[in-house]
Amino acid sequence: MDSHSVRPITVGTKDRNYNVSRNFMDAPVPGVTYGRRGDLFKIPDYLLYRMFGHIDPVLHNLEYGSRGFDLLHFFNAASLGNTPWVSTFETSIPRWADTVAWGHRFGVKLMARDACRRLIAMCDAARADQLALLEAHPDLAEKIAAKVTVLHPPQKPLIDAPKAGPDGTIRMTIVGKDFFRKGGGEILRALDRVLEDGLPFHLTIVSTLEHGDYASKTTEADVAEAKRVIAKWPDHIAYHYRLPNDQVLDLFRTSHVGLLPTWGETYGYSVLEAQAAGCPALTTDLRALPEINDESCGWVVEMPKTRLRDGVLGTAAERAAFSRQLGEGIEARLREMAADPASIAAKGANAYKRLRTHHDPVTHATRLREIYDEALRPA
Repeated sequence: MDSHSVRPITVGTKDRNYNVSRNFMDAPVPGVTYGRRGDLFKIPDYLLYRMFGHIDPVLHNLEYGSRGFDLLHFFNAASLGNTPWVSTFETSIPRWADTVAWGHRFGVKLMARDACRRLIAMCDAARADQLALLEAHPDLAEKIAAKVTVLHPPQKPLIDAPKAGPDGTIRMTIVGKDFFRKGGGEILRALDRVLEDGLPFHLTIVSTLEHGDYASKTTEADVAEAKRVIAKWPDHIAYHYRLPNDQVLDLFRTSHVGLLPTWGETYGYSVLEAQAAGCPALTTDLRALPEINDESCGWVVEMPKTRLRDGVLGTAAERAAFSRQLGEGIEARLREMAADPASIAAKGANAYKRLRTHHDPVTHATRLREIYDEALRPA
């Protein structure tokens, strides 16, 4: 699409955070100028957070008051206004449905209004979640479902061509503050065992080692155990509390394998970043991950799942079983890598190819412009 041949439009949003930038605001969309303006709920949402350390799910994901734009585009949010709007979402909308029961129907009605033009699921798993949510609203479900489309995030390649596999040490990287939710505890326990057997691995961790997340429900004792294993293998495990994003991307460029064997993830951006650097990823098969990783371009640990591809984690016994199965799966995959290091380069080449094919920023931007044009046609 030639940017000089399309009608210029202005698109406003209520936030500029990582998800907004990652999915649309930094995209090279032909003829589109993005802008940000504060909305009515911005100040009370901020004050509540400053006073109580609490982000109100309704205020944070609701907009009213943006003016001067042809179209509004949000992430996980809905609008009370009459300006045409679209929203990209990672699980389902309204974002507050699970925490504010009284607001569930209210949020669904907002999506049924004519001002809501498109709901952009980040993956098929999110689309399925949205349709499942609408089952409780049969009078509005068909109208809202017609607005739902799927558009995966874009990702620029980080290298110019697929790279060679390991010549000796297999270098792996895991990134993310919720270390234990992302499978970090199981990675360390599996790595401890294979290093004891003399297998050639090196792991780089970039994480604040946050614990107590909704999925793994880890404790200080888990953090202490993780630090013990890290300290045990100073020549095989490098730990960084935090790194700038450009240095994180450099880590993937110099790695052979990306790791995200997660307990729960709405998408998995780090898998795309690994693939963009020619690294195959080791993941679970939850949520969006089967859509972006498989055995041709990585390694997949199959886990117990609900019908919407969330992990089965409702009880302490289920979480213990999940952890055990995950740890065993990770260890088996590490031993496979060590036994057949040539497979890493082959999978990495396939990962790089799928990234270039399915997450091309120009193709993504062209589709986004189509969605905007559809949204601006008379209702």
